[in-house]
Amino acid sequence: MTPKKIALWFLIISVAISAALGILTILTGNFGEFEIRIILTTLTISAASICALAGGALWESRNTPALPSICVLFAILAALQLITGIWLEPSDRVFWKLAATVSVLAVATAQACLVSLARLARRFSWTRVAALGAIFALATLVVIVIWFEPRGDGIFKAIGAIAIAVASLMIMMPIFHRLSRGDLSASGGKVVESDQHLFPTALCPRCGTTQGNSPHQITCTSCGCRFVVTILDENDATQT
Repeated sequence: MTPKKIALWFLIISVAISAALGILTILTGNFGEFEIRIILTTLTISAASICALAGGALWESRNTPALPSICVLFAILAALQLITGIWLEPSDRVFWKLAATVSVLAVATAQACLVSLARLARRFSWTRVAALGAIFALATLVVIVIWFEPRGDGIFKAIGAIAIAVASLMIMMPIFHRLSRGDLSASGGKVVESDQHLFPTALCPRCGTTQGNSPHQITCTSCGCRFVVTILDENDATQT
């Protein structure tokens, strides 16, 4: 099972448990400390699964395990620390600072994975560099606040400004990705202008499972087979 699929199942299960507990609590009127801890635990697992899902998507799309592996590692560590804190309630400030730091890094690396998924033309490539720089600059400042608790509002103004820049770049990244489709070369495995003629789905040549179609390399979600849909001419498309 691929990392993306594992994270997806964890997300589905944790969300289902959270919803069931929430409904049960409302109907029974019993909302005690134990129920709160259960809900917080499942929400933590959901958040960690979302971060890991971003890493898994990059891993499958680009077959570059370095950044996704770091993302998944931070997500797991953050979930373990937060769940430990929820149930054991340690009073050690260092424990909570470390948990907060790992959580910030998990979110930052997940955002970096999402940014890295975008296929950008050369004229838009600066946006990826700017987004990655802003993401990790924001994470660094937040970690500094967590550990050193600086006085004054200078660092908080910087955090606010960079956070706005990160949000803006994250919103614009899919737009730049779409605008880049006509500029990228098919010979490099990039999206070409003719990709709008592809059928929305394709069958895995190994197991026959339906997959989302793409002019890029496609990884089967069931058996892991990797294949490419290549258009030979206007009326003939072959899966290889």
